[in-house]
Amino acid sequence: MKSYVLFIFVLLFEVQASAQSLYSANLDSASLFPTKNGHFENYAFVLNGNVIEQDSLINYPGTKLNTVFSYPIQLERRLYSGAVYFHNKEYYTPPVRYANDPAYFVNGRQVSPYRIRLLKIEASNKISKTIPDTTIDGKLYKGSIHIDTDEDVFANRILLPELIEKYTHLPLEKVIVHWRGLGNRYTDEDDIGTIIDAGFPIHSFNLGKTDPGIRTIEIDRVRFAEGERYVVHIVDNTYKWRNAKANLIFSDPLAVDTISPCYLPDFDEDGYSIFTSTEISAQPYKGYKVYLKKLATSMGLSAEKAPTAIRDSIAVQFVVLKNGMLSRLQSLSPERACHGDILKAIKNNACIWSPAIMGGRPVYAWVKMKILYSTDSRGNIRSLDHIGIPYSIRELKINP
Repeated sequence: MKSYVLFIFVLLFEVQASAQSLYSANLDSASLFPTKNGHFENYAFVLNGNVIEQDSLINYPGTKLNTVFSYPIQLERRLYSGAVYFHNKEYYTPPVRYANDPAYFVNGRQVSPYRIRLLKIEASNKISKTIPDTTIDGKLYKGSIHIDTDEDVFANRILLPELIEKYTHLPLEKVIVHWRGLGNRYTDEDDIGTIIDAGFPIHSFNLGKTDPGIRTIEIDRVRFAEGERYVVHIVDNTYKWRNAKANLIFSDPLAVDTISPCYLPDFDEDGYSIFTSTEISAQPYKGYKVYLKKLATSMGLSAEKAPTAIRDSIAVQFVVLKNGMLSRLQSLSPERACHGDILKAIKNNACIWSPAIMGGRPVYAWVKMKILYSTDSRGNIRSLDHIGIPYSIRELKINP
């Protein structure tokens, strides 16, 4: 009898361990990823707005998956753990977010419209665009956007096809990806996630330990009329996060100003509290030395100080908005013919700035700086030599 009880205990333990391996993903070890599949246990199947039996889905050819609702829901007076929505009629097809976007490229590699809105624009050097429609891998895009950066923005990231192959061992042609954020309760439509069933190579995910993206991977199996498919749920802590600056720039992507995308010429400061002193000052990405080199490069100048030249300077001030955009740029120095080129370079490199912080939140803030430069005898700038913050921010003169 004792042996029988011990056997049952061991069996239950193994079943529990198997269930845990089915629905949890340890990114440090591929062996702990799921090797078995669930079947959307206690989920409602909703086809064209009507609840159907899961097994009856095989009777509806041409059915496609709309989305997965991963939260408790009551349908037709019955409580379900969640719901899976399908359609086989066009008027039940849900709208696709960013469906009319252009094709996006970062350092020559195509990326998804979701990834572009996560991009750290501060690291970008140049943004360019093409207007004519383009077709890539059979999909029509409304033009294209190309972003060049000094950094490898794909470091510590894994492409979706590689992720599926490495951690689920499933054939790509049988996989539908449900990508969603963390959270155990429904608050808005964004919480239901996004269905990815094509264009896998343009999607990538962060597996780095310093900024982990994927938290769990779960798999459910669905029997369509055309055969079995696997719904791979990727729970990612960056799904709902957006870079405020990138999100604003690409809200209307083909209207983006590729010359000065982060400078707002028409910002009206009335009604805004603009700080002259903050707990954390607005800063250019990677510091003033890198910023000075960026300015020089955009002006076609050498990064080295001119050995023999006439030294001069220009003092400027501008507002760094709480989303990191710049506005209200003006010179505080006597006008020189060459100053226009410096002001233009500041506008063209506005994306480099990060906002000031007060109370843990970004705020609007004035910035004043002095740029020392060298010219030849004709007044042409030969080099940008130094950036200084010569006065206390409290002494900042704010012109109307």
